[in-house]
Amino acid sequence: MSQNNSITRELYDAFQKNELHRWDAIISKDVKTTSPASYGVIEGIELLKAWGAEFLNSLEPQVDLVDEFDGGERAFISVCLYWKHTKPFFGIPPTGREGTSIETFILTVKDGKITEFKVADQTLDLAIYLWQKGMPAEHNARPEPIVAGIVRR
Repeated sequence: MSQNNSITRELYDAFQKNELHRWDAIISKDVKTTSPASYGVIEGIELLKAWGAEFLNSLEPQVDLVDEFDGGERAFISVCLYWKHTKPFFGIPPTGREGTSIETFILTVKDGKITEFKVADQTLDLAIYLWQKGMPAEHNARPEPIVAGIVRR
């Protein structure tokens, strides 16, 4: 693990360096991942790493860590991505478009491994761009809340 020794810092450091093989030590092999840039749940670490590699290689982002919290069974990191679409991304031809996206990875951790990996976009620049290019996007996703809000309808 990295100097910080937290699961959040290791996740971030391996992601931003495109060393996704390091995730094997901190992510469960049957992890469930949801993201606005993927339609439905991605199941398994190999699919998550493949998705991450495609993202890093095609959009060549600079990934800045802007916030993190490691609370044991619950954790998150927030990153600011400065991306540019330079290579095909899941069949979407490169356009050279670039942008900024702030995303938070919300994590559930059990027995020292991430079992759930949820991506929440604070800025929709990248999600809207990919949707406009024909990538299906998750709609009406309902993550399991810690506290459910008042039902108003």
